[in-house]
Amino acid sequence: MNELKVKKDFTGIYTQDSPYRYLKEMDRLEYSISDSTKPLYNSIIEQLEETLSRPINVLDLGSSYGINSSLMKYNLTMSELSNFFLNGTEPTKKETKQFYEECTSNDNMNFYQIDISEEALKFSEEMDLCERGINVDLEAEKLNLLESLPKIDVVIATGCVGYIGHNAFSNLLKVIKNRQSNSIESETEYVAPIFAFSVLRMFDMEDIEEVFEMYDYSIVKSDIKPIRQRNFSDPKEKEQTISLLHDMGINTKKYEDDGNFYADFYIAKSKN
Repeated sequence: MNELKVKKDFTGIYTQDSPYRYLKEMDRLEYSISDSTKPLYNSIIEQLEETLSRPINVLDLGSSYGINSSLMKYNLTMSELSNFFLNGTEPTKKETKQFYEECTSNDNMNFYQIDISEEALKFSEEMDLCERGINVDLEAEKLNLLESLPKIDVVIATGCVGYIGHNAFSNLLKVIKNRQSNSIESETEYVAPIFAFSVLRMFDMEDIEEVFEMYDYSIVKSDIKPIRQRNFSDPKEKEQTISLLHDMGINTKKYEDDGNFYADFYIAKSKN
């Protein structure tokens, strides 16, 4: 069974000019994983900030409308975003801009975002949720666009691993390795970024783990218990997901059996 065919296709809600339809659907499905991963990402960033004594550059893969940066940079929650965007009529861009401006911005992190939705990235840039958005297919395209980015300290991904696979990480790690080689030649210090991401339990991580090992990264699944992502959208999605997990030898009792997707949290660090 193809894992991606099991999940409902939400493509249509990612290509609007605002996150209104996206948040409406996620609110209906009680999407909450971004609230749970926020302290995990923040913990890594705070540790790096202590070491580097400068703002931390974060690359968010599959960033959509800048949900991670909304939560992390402006210290919001999913329910606060929903309360603003879904409270009556869809807010205008001016109202949305004002909403973010009234939030307290955390200046110890700079976000750079990658997504295949040009509209979502444009919204994120206009609302100052990122320094720059890059519209690129990580799976297929040469990532020379990334060469113009500043030194990235942390790469995060919430919910897109599975849609992007080992090829995407191979392409990304190749760029990072080239930068590392160039910095050695120029005698400037380069510390490879830390990767932190959540992965739904139905996605097999073997190929991705092999790619990280190939690029001298150690990758570990965090020992925190699986994180709830969202409700299943319908009985078919639940049935097929549980069937897939059982075929993989994964026990769904206390997790997917309760009607929700669950994800594991991974951290990858360079061995060098």
